[in-house]
Order: sequence, then structure tokens, then C-alpha cells
Amino acid sequence: MSEVKMSFQTIYKKDRIFVSAEKIQMKNLLITVISVLTLTACSTNKGVVDEETLPKDISQKPHNNSTQEDDRLKMQKLIAEIDSLIATETCSDPTEWKFTAIGAKPCGGASSYIAYPKTLESEIVPKITSFTTMQSVFNTKYGLMSDCAVVPEPTTIQCENGRAVLVGTNSRASEISN
Repeated sequence: MSEVKMSFQTIYKKDRIFVSAEKIQMKNLLITVISVLTLTACSTNKGVVDEETLPKDISQKPHNNSTQEDDRLKMQKLIAEIDSLIATETCSDPTEWKFTAIGAKPCGGASSYIAYPKTLESEIVPKITSFTTMQSVFNTKYGLMSDCAVVPEPTTIQCENGRAVLVGTNSRASEISN
């Protein structure tokens, strides 16, 4: 009986070894198949990468398709137009001139005041309004901050050397320098 028992144990052990070898073989096959599928799934059919179709780095993309410098240049161009219009008139009588607020501080309110001839009011005031709006949008768009001090309104206009000078406050010289 011990011989039968021994032979049964030997067969059982051989079966177990065979089953273990079969499991190892299946594991290896499964690992090989998964590896091949993974490698082929990650490869691309395209040999050349088209740089134009790749997404751009967010730091290189201008905000709203314009840069801060572009926006600043647009404002400087508009203020130059306003200044050149005003320069076409010579100030000899302060009663023929008016002043208005121009520009916008980030905290709100005008950044300064500007004198202009009454004869050009219909042409200059829309440009001043446009500049003020542009500066307000600029301040918001780029998150600018300022001193939030209220710029006092001028009291009068004087003519000096053919130019209108505002009395009682700063002139338009500071409107772009937020």
C-alpha cells in the first residue's frame, strides 16, 4: 500500500508541477501580448510632426490676440492724435477753450484733465472718450493698480506762449503712466 501511496503522491506532484509550468507559460504569453499591444498603441503613424497643429504654450499666447505693448502703443497713438489736433489751434483767449477728464485710473476716476479748443469739440471729445475707454479696458485686462488718489479738477485755463495751460491741477502729462 505504501507503494501505491507513493506513486499517487508522485503523480500528484508531477501534475502540480505541470499545472504550475502551464500557468507560468500563460502568464508569459499574457505579458508579451499586453506589451506588444501597449507599444503599438503608443506609436504614431505620422513620421513628421507638424508644429503648426500642435497646441501652443499658454505663456506664448497673447491675451485676446494682443499684447500689453500692442495695447499701450494703440493708446499712445490715439493720445498723439488728440495732441496733434489740439496743437492745430493757438491759445490766445482762454474763454475759447474747455477742459475735460481724460484717461482712467485702475481704481476709477480720471487719470488727468486736458484742455481743448471749443472749435474742435465735436472731433476731439469722441477721441478723448475712446482713449478713456481704452485705458479702462487696459487697466482691467492687465490687472493694473494705482495710488487711487483723486485727481482734482482744474479751476481755470490760461494761455501761455500760444498753448492752453490748466491751472489748479496736473496736466494730461500723467495719463498713460499708471
